[in-house]
Amino acid sequence: MSKYKEPTYEDLRKKYTDEEIAESFVFRSTMTVDEQAVADKEFRKHRFELLKNMSDEQVLHGELLRTKYLMKDYFNQNFFIDEYSFSNQLRKYISLLNRNMANFASDIDIHKTKLSRILNDRENPNIDLMYRLEQHSGKMIPATYWYKLHSRKLEEEIKRNDEKRMDEYKKVKNELKFKISAK
Repeated sequence: MSKYKEPTYEDLRKKYTDEEIAESFVFRSTMTVDEQAVADKEFRKHRFELLKNMSDEQVLHGELLRTKYLMKDYFNQNFFIDEYSFSNQLRKYISLLNRNMANFASDIDIHKTKLSRILNDRENPNIDLMYRLEQHSGKMIPATYWYKLHSRKLEEEIKRNDEKRMDEYKKVKNELKFKISAK
């Protein structure tokens, strides 16, 4: 059994142009462990310097992207996580903006009492609010993401609230009943 040796940049240059290499290959490093450690340290130093010099707008943009991708990952899960409820994510969004509730309510043209009720899960958000949140975020967080957060919680409530289900069953008249015979 022979081991495959990945080609180095020097090997590839004999066969391909630099442009072809850049477009087609990811090649392994020829650095020693010590050289790699030095390179990693320099990279971290450079990265922290860049982070330190980021504007508030750049930081907010990065945090909103992070929030969006975390939401997207959550949507791929098959279960409800309270941290990703509409109200918790909206609270996080407002916090990222470093806004108070009254100012944020004004920004999206809803009464601050209504916003408070939504944040405290005493009122459900409507689609209009989801459109406003999409626009407010510079369309970075789509209205459909806000909707999915809300509908995931509703789905969980439907699955788990047996008491409410039984109460509502009692209100039904002329329930359909089927007699299906096995042949």
